[in-house]
Amino acid sequence: MRSLLVIPLLLTLAGCNWVNNVSGLSKDANKAVGAACRQSGRSLEECYQRNPDADKAQIYAGWREMHEYMVKQKLETIAPPSDPVAPAAPAAAHKPEASAASAGDKPQAQLSPEEADRAMRNDPQVAAVLAAIRRGGLPAKAPGSSAKDPSDEEKQLLDIIKQLNKKGSSAAASPAG
Repeated sequence: MRSLLVIPLLLTLAGCNWVNNVSGLSKDANKAVGAACRQSGRSLEECYQRNPDADKAQIYAGWREMHEYMVKQKLETIAPPSDPVAPAAPAAAHKPEASAASAGDKPQAQLSPEEADRAMRNDPQVAAVLAAIRRGGLPAKAPGSSAKDPSDEEKQLLDIIKQLNKKGSSAAASPAG
């Protein structure tokens, strides 16, 4: 009879955040939250405010470890994702023709191959990468500019592109079977 009372109690406590904190199951998750905050350039205070249930000591530990790693590897912070904006559902309900017109202005999530090709042709970054590939990985020298060697980052990017091209050509040459 007592075992029947213990089972629901255990199931209730299994979903409780307190159990995770006491058992240490959420320590790694909280450290990951702190590391993500540091990588995205968020302050500790903002990270604490965004995660009120998380252990502040573990958030700080993750933030500090990521800070040390980023300084050692000379990494820059990345831009944090923007906060999601709540949709204005009541306003859209009153003016369906306006929402239909604005829906046509938004880019589609899934593009057809033709649309993707068209978008690729108009993208200056894609054009620059393709031009670098066509030149054999050497950066273009503008007339009148000083002839300088590509930076280490450019060399790494070009090496990655060459490796991907080699893998792609070797996969296309070997028959799938």
